[in-house]
Amino acid sequence: MALRTGIVGAGIVSRNNHLPAVSRNPRTELAAVCDRDESAVREAVGEYGGRAYADAEAMFAAEALDWVHVATPVQSHFDLASAAVERGIPVTVQKPATTTREELDDLRALAAEREVPVSVVHNWLFYPVVRDLRRSLAAGEFGEVRAVEATFSGEGRPDDTYRGEWVYDLPGGDVEEGMPHSLYLTLALGGVPRDAESVDVQTRAVRDYDGFDYDGTTLQWTTDDDALCSVTFVGGSAPNDELRVLGTERSATVDVPTNTIDAHDADEGPFHLLSEQLGRSATTGRSVVRGVADTLREYGLDRAEEALDYHREDSVDGHYYLFNEAAKALERGDQPPVPLAHSRWVLELMEQVREDAADPADTAGEDAAAERVRDDAATD
Repeated sequence: MALRTGIVGAGIVSRNNHLPAVSRNPRTELAAVCDRDESAVREAVGEYGGRAYADAEAMFAAEALDWVHVATPVQSHFDLASAAVERGIPVTVQKPATTTREELDDLRALAAEREVPVSVVHNWLFYPVVRDLRRSLAAGEFGEVRAVEATFSGEGRPDDTYRGEWVYDLPGGDVEEGMPHSLYLTLALGGVPRDAESVDVQTRAVRDYDGFDYDGTTLQWTTDDDALCSVTFVGGSAPNDELRVLGTERSATVDVPTNTIDAHDADEGPFHLLSEQLGRSATTGRSVVRGVADTLREYGLDRAEEALDYHREDSVDGHYYLFNEAAKALERGDQPPVPLAHSRWVLELMEQVREDAADPADTAGEDAAAERVRDDAATD
């Protein structure tokens, strides 16, 4: 029997991802859509079905829901997810899970108390190229991971957005809304910091903005396994979303937009020899050709899925793949992929960025991180 699903939010992320994914999946039935914008919710149910609501609490009370998707501005995530959990309804919430780590901890505690699974949309983890990379890592093909680097650029200015004016309430504006992707990818591939105090954060703003503290940041940390991790996320730059994984047996550069994994094994080199340079160039060339072929294949599959209004089990759509895996987990009575715990460090890192940007010359960010460490020690 299909999971009766309600979606809170009929904005751009819901229209592009949640609504089509839920309506196309045979494991889910779109029972209801809620949004305070009457025209948006009417348009959504007109295209995808279900009943329209203007109030989430009313939807939770009237519908016998098996699953709720929260696809609203982040400022509302905590209240909406908590309301669903209070009624015993499993929840999947868009990234970032909440505005602050304090909210996240409160939501985790409530979910644990009520024994209700809550998960987060970290959809880039489920892009085909990232799925391939994670499978290779899990198979041990990289040996011991020594470093992971993420460089993400191409976001707009913090004061310019297509997402909605709600992003202007964030310290980093539109830049901050996109930043979680780079953080959760690096955390998943490289590992979490040893502790909050060991994270180094630098922020910048290339101009004075009215109401925004930063438009770029670099974070660095070391994991318990001694892997060096770094994230650079900047707005107002030419687009480039790239991951690098350096291991004892293999290293790889992943160009996310082109689905290219350029991998090289430890026995290559030494590169002062022309023959080794040519060999590396040939390997890189083959990687590019495979990337182009994969992109063409995925484009064709994506167009076919759109034309047929259907998604395959191994869909190239990261949102659909994640939602499908979540639906299967809920059918089994299991926790869906990306539990709330996986967002804890995402929120910690985001808060450290905000603190540094608020006053880069001040040590308040370090003091706040130390205070959180002491709080954790007292509650763990």
